[in-house]
Amino acid sequence: MPVLYEIDREHALVRTTCAGIVTFEQVMAHFDALERDPRRRGVMDVVLDLRHITSTPETSQLRQVADRMETGESAIRYGRCAIVAIEPEHVGIAKLFAQFARNRFAESNVVETIDEAERWLWDSPAATEAAG
Repeated sequence: MPVLYEIDREHALVRTTCAGIVTFEQVMAHFDALERDPRRRGVMDVVLDLRHITSTPETSQLRQVADRMETGESAIRYGRCAIVAIEPEHVGIAKLFAQFARNRFAESNVVETIDEAERWLWDSPAATEAAG
């Protein structure tokens, strides 16, 4: 499956990886599965890894995904989102998605590595406030 996720309960984090050809239907099914997952709890931060996708979503699809995340539509409460992307096209997709979903995440950032994503999430002032 091109959309995989794992939940890191210790860090209240969802790690989602998109790889290969990813369809709109697979992305929406990912949200359904995540909402049913009993391991999630409270507000969850997200690391979204787009480094290995080979397909390009339509702008309208990115907007629909962001709409799907709205409070009335989703049982998940999101914190911050670090999107990992390297290729210019993927960085553009990431920035556009972050803009569409700006009301769903406390903050979002596009970075080039998983380490950089985790550092940003865990070392940010919001992470310090949440832990304290």
